[in-house]
Amino acid sequence: MTNEKVAGVDGLVKDFRVPGGRTLRAVDGVSLSIGRGETLGLVGESGSGKSTLARLMIRLERPTAGRIEFEGADITGLRGAALRRRVRRRMAMVFQSASTSLNPYQRIGDALAEPLRTHRAGDAASRRTSVAAMMERVGLDPSFAGRYPHELSGGQRQRVGIARALMLDPSLIIADEPTASLDVSVQAQVVNLLQDLQGDLGLSYLFITHDLGLVRHLAHRVAVMYLGRVVEVGDTARLFAEPLHPYAATLVSMRRDAEHRIVPSGDIPSPVDRPSGCVFRSRCPIARDRCATDVPPLQETAPGRLVACHYPGDLSPGGADAHAHAPAAPPLAAPTLT
Repeated sequence: MTNEKVAGVDGLVKDFRVPGGRTLRAVDGVSLSIGRGETLGLVGESGSGKSTLARLMIRLERPTAGRIEFEGADITGLRGAALRRRVRRRMAMVFQSASTSLNPYQRIGDALAEPLRTHRAGDAASRRTSVAAMMERVGLDPSFAGRYPHELSGGQRQRVGIARALMLDPSLIIADEPTASLDVSVQAQVVNLLQDLQGDLGLSYLFITHDLGLVRHLAHRVAVMYLGRVVEVGDTARLFAEPLHPYAATLVSMRRDAEHRIVPSGDIPSPVDRPSGCVFRSRCPIARDRCATDVPPLQETAPGRLVACHYPGDLSPGGADAHAHAPAAPPLAAPTLT
């Protein structure tokens, strides 16, 4: 991993119109960067805007406002051939379920060759060679090229999804819950494969997941999202040891080895009817009057450590409000916390 930035977003906003003429703000002023060869873990409950942010970065959605940068170029407004040339060849996505992202009527070899055909890379013979080589790289028997998705196991299908993402030699892979539908033993195999590929190819990953144990193992840095906003970013080990934002503290406290669980009250609010001030204040154990009126900016508290909270660290172990730790209670409904 180097200090070179491969991708980043600045002030990114995405609004959707909903019935009744109202606006749903799925992503609200997000600024992030991903280094070359780095894995950035993106965590948060369902409805926090993680997948929408991923779709914006890969330009499957157009942002309402803000800027998207990739490999030193502004790709925010690219369309057509320029988008295909600048983004589609160099950025790829691995989806949660390969079963639904693969065409059930298309043979595996044809699915892997499709990106090469679309971008007119090589001839038919060289494409077959590239497909066989990529299948071997991800641990699949090249003879599987003649099979259909339903003839493979879930882990094998996800390896096909990874192979397809790699066919055009991208620099950034966006992985949206890539292990969520797999058995635990198969999850470990897929994660080890992703790490090996990163070491061999220098890939960068935006890794979206609910599984904090997986993030702790895989990610170099972690970004925590809540209701469309990034509330904390930091080195993985430091963030897990001492989360500064109350929401990050609640997520980290759900680990099986944690001494205390911090359980926020209520459910995540609707992004159509967001709380004023700090978006987490309606569930925060340490919310104060200022939190209802002032939006806390995402600001650096230490080199590489960013937090959007008026009272950072107060809910961490040993913080000013450590006594507010709640007794053990059922975990939040959305995350799989290990």
